[in-house]
Amino acid sequence: MSLNSLIVKNFFKNLKNYGLYIFSLIFSVALYFSLLLLSKDQSASEEISSSTGLGAMFTVGSVLTLIIIVMFVCFANMIFIKRRHKELALFQLVGMNKMKIFRILALENALMYFGSLIAGIGVGVLISRLFMMVLLKVMRVDMEVSLLFSGSAVIQTALVFIAIFVVLMVQNYLFLRGKKLIDLLKLGRTSEQKVKAFGAGTVIFGIIGILMIGTGYYLSTIMFDSAIGNPIFLFILMPLILFLTIAGTYITFKCSVAFILNMIRKRKGGHVNVNDVLSTTSIMFKMKSNSFLLTVITTLTALSISLMSMAYISYYSVDSQIENLYPYDYTFMNEEDYDFYTSLLEDNDIEVTPQVKNFIHYEVKEGGAVTFSGAGGNNQMTDGSGASLVTISENEVDDFDVAENEVYITGINSLMETFMEFNTGEIMTFMDGEGFERSVEVVDITDGSVLPTQSTFGMPVAVVDDTVYQEMEENVPVRNTEFEYPTELYALDITDGDNESVLELMDSEENPPFESKQISYTAMFESIGLTMFIVGFVGFSFLLTSGCILYFKQIGECEDEKGSYKVLRKLGFSENEIIRGLSLKMVITFGIPLVIGLGHTYFAVKAGWFIFGTELWTPMLTVMVVYTILYSIFALLSLGYYKKVVRQSL
Repeated sequence: MSLNSLIVKNFFKNLKNYGLYIFSLIFSVALYFSLLLLSKDQSASEEISSSTGLGAMFTVGSVLTLIIIVMFVCFANMIFIKRRHKELALFQLVGMNKMKIFRILALENALMYFGSLIAGIGVGVLISRLFMMVLLKVMRVDMEVSLLFSGSAVIQTALVFIAIFVVLMVQNYLFLRGKKLIDLLKLGRTSEQKVKAFGAGTVIFGIIGILMIGTGYYLSTIMFDSAIGNPIFLFILMPLILFLTIAGTYITFKCSVAFILNMIRKRKGGHVNVNDVLSTTSIMFKMKSNSFLLTVITTLTALSISLMSMAYISYYSVDSQIENLYPYDYTFMNEEDYDFYTSLLEDNDIEVTPQVKNFIHYEVKEGGAVTFSGAGGNNQMTDGSGASLVTISENEVDDFDVAENEVYITGINSLMETFMEFNTGEIMTFMDGEGFERSVEVVDITDGSVLPTQSTFGMPVAVVDDTVYQEMEENVPVRNTEFEYPTELYALDITDGDNESVLELMDSEENPPFESKQISYTAMFESIGLTMFIVGFVGFSFLLTSGCILYFKQIGECEDEKGSYKVLRKLGFSENEIIRGLSLKMVITFGIPLVIGLGHTYFAVKAGWFIFGTELWTPMLTVMVVYTILYSIFALLSLGYYKKVVRQSL
């Protein structure tokens, strides 16, 4: 048999084991190529606002996707080449030198790799349109989507994946060069030979690993509170938390999991069943030997779910954020601009609702209803003894009926609550810094805004009785500052609802500038929608690759354990009992990295979610549930492979 015949025969013999790997390669190429196509879609770039940075975001997404793909193919290639250690040793036994063996591997990989490259480009052309439709839907852009093909994208994709192929060949060459015949024969038994009995060190480090993760979680809950008073703590705590959680995760896989499972096994006093043989005992040693890989997968899982959760929190909160930033349809810089647009709209028979407001800035004393978290001395709106709030009369706003000694606090958001806290039923005191004070009771706190952020500087607004407002206005503090605090708002609402025709009428180059809720709403959805799409795209790429790596590891373990299934059958265990034991193994093998990753995600997102939006639980839990469902598919695929091998071996 010639060498070429051997290569072809060997390729088709191993093809059934490479099915999911080839699918993953095709899909990886398709993902990367589709991103390149999206970045070169000129019609989409013209339709979508230039401020979103469409091309730059796609470039970042393609680079991150490429990094994930390179990591995946290198890990997967090493897994498969180690699985073929007996075959490679046999080649050496029959007289082949290492260069001939390398040639076999190179040609096999070339057939598989470049076949996947061609197929992936074809698939990428099709799914790029699907991705574009999803992107436009997320960004709320109405546009026709047509099929796009780019020769430059094909060339760029081909060059990138040829470079990755060269990296894989170098990896294969270094592996063969560093392994002698005896090393290849012993490779399958290496992990078992290195496993030692559980000693005091394993127990101690097992406890330390769990404590390190717990400490990292605790520090994440106090990170921002500690940094408010002294920002330097933020730069100290962030790397410390990362170290504790990542190092703790590694030690957990290396020692803690084995320590806990060993305790469970010992409690049975030697009375083990098939579940213990196939799951508990096997996983104790397999996780220990794969601790580094599992740590990488868990850490990147937590990172990708966290980023997707943050992006979805921002997207989910767009409506409420726009209402807080721009409570009125149009806002103007001064009275002249307001009069100009009011006349323009009325001349075109468009009915408007004027929103002209007067308000003052007043200091509130810390204590009673108001608690500051270190913001007092650092905020430009405070003199160190309190913080400045915008105060407005109930007569200036709708839907408020305030008694003389009461106050309603509006415009409270999650970020503000980390610096300033209000308590209903308590007394809040306004002061002018020169002896005048006016105390009122906080009766309600709402997140809705009555003034735009540009007038309030992001601070809450206090709505008081008109009598109290007049009293405070007579004693308004004189500020010795060059900064001019706004005290008037000129805005309007379109009575029948804002629309594109109204905006087109107003949005002319020769007209004075204005702030539009409609423009801001569109721009924010486009910007945040694009960010969420890219983050989700990269997260999905990592989900696919990490799931495949765990699947490939399970295939290897399944092939190594074939003989044990026959032994268990001879000992009297039924096929269903063996499969139940393997099902438990899949739950533990895939579940532990996922549960730890979700734990990391929860504390990471909870530590800083308020920076990104106004809602935590619904977006975060949605992302976690979807990720878990997709991740579980690989556990089911692994279990299906185990079932097939068990039935064949019995």
